[in-house]
Parts: sequence; C-alpha cells; structure tokens
Amino acid sequence: MTARFVTGPPLLQGWAELAAAAGLLEAAFAVDPVGRVLVAPAVVLLAVLGARDLLLRPTLTAGHEGLRVVDGFRRRAVRWPELARARVVTDRRAPLLELDLGDTVVVLSRRRLGQPPALALAELEATRPPAG
Repeated sequence: MTARFVTGPPLLQGWAELAAAAGLLEAAFAVDPVGRVLVAPAVVLLAVLGARDLLLRPTLTAGHEGLRVVDGFRRRAVRWPELARARVVTDRRAPLLELDLGDTVVVLSRRRLGQPPALALAELEATRPPAG
C-alpha cells in the first residue's frame, strides 16, 4: 500500500518508556521486597508499552486502497468500504479518534497518534478516495 498519510507516536517516546522502566527496575533493588512487588507491574507495563511503540510503528497509515491501524498489539489492514465511521469523541475531556471497523472499534489517543485526533481525522478524510 502506498501511504499518503502516516501517524504514530514519536520514536523518542518508546525509548523514554524503556528508559523509565529501566530506571524503575534499578530503583526497585533499593527498596524492600514489598516495594519490589509494588514496582514490578509498573516496570512491566512501561517495558511493554515502550516495546510496542518502537516495534509496531506507525500507528495509523492510510492510502488509496485503505488503511492500516495498530489495534492493541496487532496490525489490521482495512479497505475503505470496511471503515463504517471515523470520528473524534471526547472521553473525560480528552479527545480520541474512534474508528468503527464494523466488527470492532479502535480508539486512538493523542499519545498513540503523535498529533491531535482532530488533525489526524482531517488528514484521514483527505486521504480517503471519493465514494463512487
């Protein structure tokens, strides 16, 4: 697919998450065993998110044939007719890009898109070929 629109988190973000996980892991050895148990989930979460942000790039790509989106930890290729609706929704005052793919709904935050959801939606709609 020839991409006309590509978006995702900055590469630095993934490295920062991995660095934070490493820093927390190092700090965990300075605390008692109970503290290690409390810090361990945060280390795992930061490491997993950092790896995802580095390995599953870009988050959203669109071209003439359709779009590709990272849904959690998997990539999905979707043709334009399969995209039932794309809109910006607000959840707890944070705008999110919602993509209704028929069988599932993918919700992407500003952090995952690397830009405001309204801007991503405008660029996505500009990339979408006219119906007909």
